[in-house]
Amino acid sequence: MNSYIVIALSALFVALAVASPVELNEDQKALAKQHGEQCAAELKLTEEEVAKVKAKDFKNPTENIKCFANCFFEKVGTLKDGELQEDVVLEKLGAFIGEEKTKEALAKCRSIKGENKCETAVKLHTCFEEFKPVKA
Repeated sequence: MNSYIVIALSALFVALAVASPVELNEDQKALAKQHGEQCAAELKLTEEEVAKVKAKDFKNPTENIKCFANCFFEKVGTLKDGELQEDVVLEKLGAFIGEEKTKEALAKCRSIKGENKCETAVKLHTCFEEFKPVKA
């Protein structure tokens, strides 16, 4: 499984820098990969679903992919029982994009809710993706 899965939340969702690409250190990459593999196994993602997650394709996600996002974000601490953990987001994301940009992302995304915690996770991911770094 690609170690960059959903980095945009934990780097929230989790590659969320605005000015420059997020660079994870080797420990962070290994942990992201571990979380991704655990969630994929727990949810028994199909090969097609794994391919979509690797490609960061969250358009029209299956319920499994939605729940993968929730699982991943819960493992990194940015979501708990479908609730955004703003202090964790500020700490983890702030280290990559700065406190002010993280507060801007939180202001825009914090009120987003889905019909269940899995849908909430994907909707939050989509919102935070807007704060993803632009690659040079």
